[in-house]
Amino acid sequence: MPNLKFIFILVTVAAFSEFGYGQNTQSKDYVIRGNREYNQDDFQKAEAQYRTALSEEENSVKANYNLGNALYQQKKYDQSRAHFDKIIQNGSASNSDKASAYHNIGKSYLDEKNYEKAVENFKDALKLNPNDDETRYNYALAKKKLEEKQKEDRKNNQDSKNKNKNKSDNQNQDKDKDKNQNSDKDKQNRQDKNQKDNQQNGNNEQNKKDDQSNPNQQIQKGQDGTNEQPKSMEEMRQEDMLDALGQQERETLRKIMSQKTKGKRTKNQKDW
Repeated sequence: MPNLKFIFILVTVAAFSEFGYGQNTQSKDYVIRGNREYNQDDFQKAEAQYRTALSEEENSVKANYNLGNALYQQKKYDQSRAHFDKIIQNGSASNSDKASAYHNIGKSYLDEKNYEKAVENFKDALKLNPNDDETRYNYALAKKKLEEKQKEDRKNNQDSKNKNKNKSDNQNQDKDKDKNQNSDKDKQNRQDKNQKDNQQNGNNEQNKKDDQSNPNQQIQKGQDGTNEQPKSMEEMRQEDMLDALGQQERETLRKIMSQKTKGKRTKNQKDW
């Protein structure tokens, strides 16, 4: 398996001599100075020189390409892609230059783990330069990374669905549990109420029986003789007479009164 290589061609003046026709001489000098800084890994100074070159010649393929490389090395990916895109849109750029620009755009997306965009740009590079081994390798790598990511995303999505389903099931179980608890509570409340009502009814029945028994008790009290009938006037008169006499006279008077009483009849008594 070959080592992973990324195409970031530092365009020198000699390498782009075919595009140097009519090039602004001062712009060319700034590109050369920028290349020196780039080779010393001073990408900020190289960037400054390439920008100066573009200020002299805005559509310079060399300056845009090398500036894109300098920005990439500083991880300024959006700015880097913007300058590579200028080469793709440049009608005077060759297919080889455009293929290299697509390749480097794809590499910037690969570094950002945007595998879908990386695959897209590597594919466009291969359309313009199908024999580029480096681009084919990077295309295969980006495609593999994309498939792995899609597989992982599907797994995560399924895990998320399962998690949500389990959460929903647990919530439903909790609801059923609460519902059963409420039902049991209602049942207990009804039982307590019925028990209380039965107890109250029992008390009412007992009170009713107690109320009905009181008259009998009063009647029985009268039957026991505690409530005696008052004496008649005749009996009281006889007793007064007895009290006024001595012992012998009282005995005699009792006999007379007794005989007198026996001799009387009531109105309702019949003679036989």
